[in-house]
Amino acid sequence: MAWTSVILALSSMPWATHSFHSPMTSLAVGAGVTSIANPMRRNMYKTRFLPSLNELHPTSDGGKENDKSIEDQVDFGLYVHIPFCRRRCNYCDFAIVPIGIQGPRRTDGVSNSGFQKMNQEYTRALLDEIFVIASSSSSSKIPLRSIYFGGGTPSLAPLSTLREIMHAIFVSESSPFRLKQDAEVTIEMDPGTFDLQTLTAVKEMGFNRISLGVQSLDDAILISLGRVHRSSDVYQSIDMIRQVYGEDANYSIDLISGVPGLTLAGWTETLSKAVSLRPRPLHISLYDLQVEKGTAFGKWYDNGNTRDDDVVIAVGSNTTSFRHAALPSAEECAWMYRYASGYLRSKNYDHYEISSYAYANSTSGESHRSKHNQIYWEMNGQWYAIGVGATSNLNGVRFARPRALADYLSWINDLKQQCTKHSEKDATDSSWKPWLSSCMESDENSTEEDKLLDIIMTRLRTSEGLDLDWIANQAKFGQSRVDAILRGFELALELDLGERIIGPGRKFGFIRLRDPNGFLFSNNIISNIFIETDST
Repeated sequence: MAWTSVILALSSMPWATHSFHSPMTSLAVGAGVTSIANPMRRNMYKTRFLPSLNELHPTSDGGKENDKSIEDQVDFGLYVHIPFCRRRCNYCDFAIVPIGIQGPRRTDGVSNSGFQKMNQEYTRALLDEIFVIASSSSSSKIPLRSIYFGGGTPSLAPLSTLREIMHAIFVSESSPFRLKQDAEVTIEMDPGTFDLQTLTAVKEMGFNRISLGVQSLDDAILISLGRVHRSSDVYQSIDMIRQVYGEDANYSIDLISGVPGLTLAGWTETLSKAVSLRPRPLHISLYDLQVEKGTAFGKWYDNGNTRDDDVVIAVGSNTTSFRHAALPSAEECAWMYRYASGYLRSKNYDHYEISSYAYANSTSGESHRSKHNQIYWEMNGQWYAIGVGATSNLNGVRFARPRALADYLSWINDLKQQCTKHSEKDATDSSWKPWLSSCMESDENSTEEDKLLDIIMTRLRTSEGLDLDWIANQAKFGQSRVDAILRGFELALELDLGERIIGPGRKFGFIRLRDPNGFLFSNNIISNIFIETDST
């Protein structure tokens, strides 16, 4: 069906690069069970060469240059993937490279030579990918609304690596990008992976927002998740953030629900502790656990189907029985989601997206939404991405880089050679096209229908919802698509899971899901819309 491809594509978007996910892909069908929103996520990570910007940004007049390039007309985001982790957590199945509990340095203080070599190779590859973007773009620098260093654990990267990358992105004369004045620059950091000196250097580089990988404030839960840090590391990290960034520090925390051993009482306590942190987290992301095949949890819990305490694991010819805490039931996970929504909203957190909460100042009304994540949910949001497994979306073309580090390094080496060969004389050299088309599979080609379904899914994740007038006014969609969407949305209206708002001067208005129950069952509602649009 037409909507299958967009579901697969969306599962590879940067907001899906965690081994936990929003209720959109779990709670409607039970915690820990893979649903239609990510049935074959690993299949999306195929090697695809990076097209030139001329390929990504075709002009409207059949190939002639417009007065302004698209880089001058659109604000972009940039995602940078740093894959290093101390170890693979029990729930993680993503593009990371474990480097050991000791991190970049051994316990005796000696530099980890294996890591240093790998880091040098990876840094070179990132710089080469930035070079390719610069070589294939127009003469004007590309405006960035946001930069996001994700992982992995970017705070494990040496400071020299972070400086080199930041310099290449927007500081040097040859940089392809420029930062807008109010740009948001975020780096993910794990508790226990940085000190005061490191954090000070990070601020001096231009990072103005920290995303802290807390996951839980309960040591027993952290152990269950396979995390290295403990709650004391969280509190110490937040105190360092206060010392470096001040009492109004712009930082976010991640928390996971639906994890083994988490009780309803434990979840309420976690949220209470989270909002009591000082400085206050200006953003909180809440995710429900996804049990993935190939992970430790996938083995222990049989991809979410095993909920007994006794888990049997076969290792070679030996079978050993371990005792693990049971996963919460689907009903308990739904309760956790509903409680979190109501509780955080009562504490002045704006629930602006299924899994995202931004603190809103009660006096000024200012809301601290993630500028970077909002790009992913916009009608025409576009972002660059560099690094192993990273996924970009430019002019409706979404593509993923290789997930394995060796494959990525080989890919970027070939890419740079082809870029140098074909674009030194002319960035619009059409000879780029053969190598691009020869490496793209026909089933990955995006259609206008795919783009519509992409918009439906991403916009219904948000509190603002989907603008039907915008869709009706697009020649490629039109009123027939609006009618199909409304037919699919009837289920939400009948069950009071959604609402339609038609304001003055609007013909079709907006549709949006109610908080929290509409978000809880968004999986079902969006599936219903997809069926209707597919039959149009």
